[in-house]
Amino acid sequence: MSDQDQPEAIEPDSVIEPEPEPEPIPLTPVARQERIAAMDVLRGLAVFGIFLINMPLFIAPPDAFFRWESNLFWTEEKDRLATLFIYIFAQGKFYTMFSFLFGLGFGVQMIRAAERHSRNFTSVYLRRLTVLLVIGALHMFLVWWGDVLHVYALLGFVLLLFRNRTDKTLIVWALCLTFIPLTLALGGTTYDDFDQQKKPQIERDLRRVRNQQDQAKRLNEDTRVYGSGTFTEILKARYKYNLNHLPSEIGWSTELLTNFLLGLWCARRRVFTNPEEHLPMLRRIAYTIFPIALVWTTADQLWGYLHPGEPEPLWRTHMGFIREFLGRPGMTFGYIAILLLAGGRAWMSPFAAVGRMALTNYLLHSLTFTIIALSYGFGMFSRIPPATGLALCVGFYALQVPFSMWWLGRFRYGPAEWLWRTLTYGARPT
Repeated sequence: MSDQDQPEAIEPDSVIEPEPEPEPIPLTPVARQERIAAMDVLRGLAVFGIFLINMPLFIAPPDAFFRWESNLFWTEEKDRLATLFIYIFAQGKFYTMFSFLFGLGFGVQMIRAAERHSRNFTSVYLRRLTVLLVIGALHMFLVWWGDVLHVYALLGFVLLLFRNRTDKTLIVWALCLTFIPLTLALGGTTYDDFDQQKKPQIERDLRRVRNQQDQAKRLNEDTRVYGSGTFTEILKARYKYNLNHLPSEIGWSTELLTNFLLGLWCARRRVFTNPEEHLPMLRRIAYTIFPIALVWTTADQLWGYLHPGEPEPLWRTHMGFIREFLGRPGMTFGYIAILLLAGGRAWMSPFAAVGRMALTNYLLHSLTFTIIALSYGFGMFSRIPPATGLALCVGFYALQVPFSMWWLGRFRYGPAEWLWRTLTYGARPT
């Protein structure tokens, strides 16, 4: 071999060293400049929407709202119209939005942790959920039976199992968690209806009368306990209600987990950080899915409004299930798509302030109005009709907007958010 054929020697300085791994950055509270404005605006709107739903439950028995079509409690036309408005535009739409935002927030935190090569994401996330679970449990038993925070926290542990799953897996699970329960509900009610049709008419009428009597009994007992009972009686009633509704809460959890998964999917696709790349999808939701869901929901609720106390035919039961499983998320994601298509507008910033203090504002609702309604406060339970409650809801939220802006002009976090972060990270956030 000639000298020209000899391999060229590699100088020591030319050896390519492996690129060192980036220094991991611990996961810390989100800096103000890192926040996604659209998420804060949606949280602020969701706070208002959930307030609309919770207000009738703060001031009257649950059956007065959930069974409003039976016309056993509120009979004034203005009160029934106020309830109809809430059911069409708010009922179920905003806890759907909040649970979607929970999954979205999880995805954003996960992406942010990966970009920073943080190794403490899981431990921080688990502590965050544990603190939220404690806050929710205290809220549920000591303040108000209708807490949702504990459900979000428990499902958050389940969501962690999907952290490394593919986008396709997220969508498949979301579809299964929607259509399998819907199919079971449609099939179960159909079977029950056919079974009832075999029975004599007098037996079916007696069953309906017994159901109405049981409902009236619950209304009277709830009014007595929450309106004039002792604090101990109220605590027992809260415990009993939550225990009795545990099966329905488990069923409800499948819907919330679906929203978590869709939120995680949107975070990975960066729908909120780059909405211009998803305009076709957003336009289909806003201009096609949303109008269909709105018409379906309105027609279904109008039937109940126009036929108070009448037996519900099977087709309307099925219509209601389709509204719950498909129409409700259709309207929710329509709201979200419309906001993203609208882009940043000046009028949205006040809602963002409320959204940045969503936990504080949510807890303020129940703390304030349970004191107003319950016997250990002002004892106004069952004395504030839905139309008045709707006006109070709008008025109180109108005060929360400037309060949130004022507070955030002086502090980085709301009081409850500050406590949540302090307990999560084990240090006072700066």
